[in-house]
Amino acid sequence: MTEKFHAIESKINKPVTYFLMGLIWIAVILIIIVTGTVFSFFCNNFRQYLENDPGIFFTLFIAQLLLMFCCIVLIMALTHRKKQKIRKAMVDEKGVTFYNNRNTIIETILYKDLQSAQNSSGDVQVCNTQTIKYGKTTLRIYLKNKAGKILPATVDFNFELVILSNQYDLYRQFLLGIQHFRPDLRITPQTIEQYNLTSEPQKTEFGIFEYIMAAVFILAAAGLVYVVILLMKMFV
Repeated sequence: MTEKFHAIESKINKPVTYFLMGLIWIAVILIIIVTGTVFSFFCNNFRQYLENDPGIFFTLFIAQLLLMFCCIVLIMALTHRKKQKIRKAMVDEKGVTFYNNRNTIIETILYKDLQSAQNSSGDVQVCNTQTIKYGKTTLRIYLKNKAGKILPATVDFNFELVILSNQYDLYRQFLLGIQHFRPDLRITPQTIEQYNLTSEPQKTEFGIFEYIMAAVFILAAAGLVYVVILLMKMFV
């Protein structure tokens, strides 16, 4: 590899990301509406159910608590600790740098800091939690901690609540950087094959699975909107 090493920046798949975020906020709004409805019904029939049917009383009370808990969890997932969440990555001739939504560096992994594995068949290997094409994929590397001990670490381009359109390219470019700048490190054969490190990269196609998932998300969003409209008609 004699040509200049090109830097790659992560690209957010905005339509999919915004769509998923919209679904979550719709779910939050729906839960708030249902919570308000249950609370109103609970207050209006408090004495009646407490005296005549304590089973329904406690069922409504527990349902109210569960709905409030779900709503709080969703809101916290969307808003909590935004400064510490990775929103951008840059792979260049030095390594990979991760940024938050304010473009502040959160973490940097340099090629020069990568270490050889002591008890492993490879110094760099791909880790797939499910299938190769649809599961979560990370890279396992080895770094030296402050005490000088070599420990496994992870290069992860799976960002929380953000879908990347060039995740495969980011992993491949990072691996090419290892081949170019750290030829002493061993990349496992499976990793070399999966990311086509000996040939040109394959184009990512929008397959049947993606179409099915998109249809499911659209139907789910339509169902949530329909339920909200029905609730509004009932109580307005």
